[in-house]
Amino acid sequence: MGVAQLNIFRQTLIDPILDFVFPPVCLACNKRIETKNESMCRQCWESITRVDSLHPTWIEIKSKFDAEGFIKDFSSSFLFEKEGALQHLIHLLKYQGMKSLGIKLGEEVGRKMLLDEYYAGADYLIPIPLHKLKYRERGYNQSEFICKGISNVTQISVNNSIAIRIKYTQTQTQLNLIERKENIGDAFKIDEKYQYLIQGKTFIIVDDVITTGSTINSCAKMLLATGAGCVLAASVALAE
Repeated sequence: MGVAQLNIFRQTLIDPILDFVFPPVCLACNKRIETKNESMCRQCWESITRVDSLHPTWIEIKSKFDAEGFIKDFSSSFLFEKEGALQHLIHLLKYQGMKSLGIKLGEEVGRKMLLDEYYAGADYLIPIPLHKLKYRERGYNQSEFICKGISNVTQISVNNSIAIRIKYTQTQTQLNLIERKENIGDAFKIDEKYQYLIQGKTFIIVDDVITTGSTINSCAKMLLATGAGCVLAASVALAE
């Protein structure tokens, strides 16, 4: 049986059986969905708050970036609300190995970035790096998959090697702005093998959720200090 025949056999017999035994369900609420290529039901998808430059949380984060002066502009698609559908999706992405979900969310971010002139000339997407111990523990960096999704839409190259996290930091969930700055200070360095790629280039630092901007600011500061021309930021969501 040839490859084409195997594909027809799978599509006409195997896939329908699998869909009957294991019907596709919404990742957020576990209710059955009719379209197996979708990750969420329409109700959960529409429950996620979208953000733009007029949203109060966007304005607050922008003021923090402007105060530090390292990030020229940023883009984000959603509001991260506690106990909301997006929080559940981010948890699946970060801790349950749902890497494909990172790509899908990244594509949403990428579509929004296409509307912003600041991103048109960017040279590289850089995922916020994990410390090697945390990477070993988790097995992957969720921001790398978000970058893949963004790149699928924008065609901007991803570089996972330029920035290295050299400081193992405690989780920042319960820290205030000052504590976050201290916790993340001097956490990153440039891999010397890739310094030649930095001079005068425009970088987009990518994270899953921006809360205070401290992590992204720390990474941006390091890039600018080693010759980057401009640093932008992007995330799936902004935290309230």
